[in-house]
Amino acid sequence: MNIELYLTPLPFAEASLEEKTVVVIDVLRFTTSACAALMAGAKGVIPTAESGEAAELRATLGRDNTVLAGERGGVKIENFDLGNSPAEFTKETVGGKFVVMTTTNGTAMFKKTAKAWQVLAGGLVNASKIVEKVTENGRDLVIACSGRQGNFSIEDTLCGGLMIERIFSNGAGGHKLNDAASMAWQLYQNNSGTLYETIEKGEHARFLVSIGFKEDIGIATTVDSMPVRPILNDGRLIMDETLISLP
Repeated sequence: MNIELYLTPLPFAEASLEEKTVVVIDVLRFTTSACAALMAGAKGVIPTAESGEAAELRATLGRDNTVLAGERGGVKIENFDLGNSPAEFTKETVGGKFVVMTTTNGTAMFKKTAKAWQVLAGGLVNASKIVEKVTENGRDLVIACSGRQGNFSIEDTLCGGLMIERIFSNGAGGHKLNDAASMAWQLYQNNSGTLYETIEKGEHARFLVSIGFKEDIGIATTVDSMPVRPILNDGRLIMDETLISLP
């Protein structure tokens, strides 16, 4: 298996994705929140790049069937139902509904994956479930780190490195890494025992603390706490185990 990791969105946009599995990572916070929503019983999470697009899609699907969620600058968009804190996605808020969502970093990444064979949303909270799928299908893998405002983020890179570590520990050999994947793997190995502490010191985590979302860091860095596998199907992230015919 060839494993390519992209540290930021710009080089990922130019990557060749045909016949490959893509894992999009946005630890702080979209992919964590998507997992939380599915754990809480949401029918699916629909990532959109822009707030206007999200609002239009919500109008098309109907207010009774959807929840509008998203943030800009870390805080909930005005007139949206929810922001981007994983703690907000509960059975009471999203159960039985589609979540139409737009965020500063993560949601736009899915617009760049149209040519991929399969697209998954991964984080620290569901790393093992993602690795199970990746190793099961055996396809070449692209790990796409959403970063922060187009730049490198330590939390996404560490998450990619953890996934690579677990792919190797599964015993199958013959994997080839690009340089960014090798760096992410080494970064994880050097910080595997202090994930929370390392991520907490990063730019994005410090920013979230400054606007009152310190709790989200703890949620997002608890490895394998949300054992779900969001898979992109017809533009919607749904449970891999319950692929359905979507309306």
